Amino acid sequence: MTPKQKDLVRGTFTLLETKKEIVADLLYKKLFELEPKTQSLFRGDMQEQKRKLMRMLVIAVENLDNPEELRPMLFNLGQIHHSFGIEGHQFTSFGEAMMFSLKTVLGKDFTPDVEDAWKSVYLHLASTMHNHPHHDETVQLPHN
Repeated sequence: MTPKQKDLVRGTFTLLETKKEIVADLLYKKLFELEPKTQSLFRGDMQEQKRKLMRMLVIAVENLDNPEELRPMLFNLGQIHHSFGIEGHQFTSFGEAMMFSLKTVLGKDFTPDVEDAWKSVYLHLASTMHNHPHHDETVQLPHN
């Protein structure tokens, strides 16, 4: 991630702050279209799940310059997702759903540079989660 990409993510996340619920709603709707089987993994309150996701994104964006602060949280999330049986392709689909929701909410502010910046952030987050130290299979997620 370049400094410019971090700035783009921070700037656009500021635009998303008041629309967090819409972002989360769109993201999970798209995820369930792309990966229908994942819907059964969410047995609890989906509104709470959406709040957790957005809190995690806030923490991630706030710590773009502090990857050491994020790493334990991401490893823990990776272990949790692994225990649910989440597979590499589902991380990829989640990234697609995230880009869809960001593009929809940001509209004209979702420029190609912004998209590249968010993809870079997501790649870092997802690969750190998926390749946590206790995982028995490392996966290199695609860059696009």
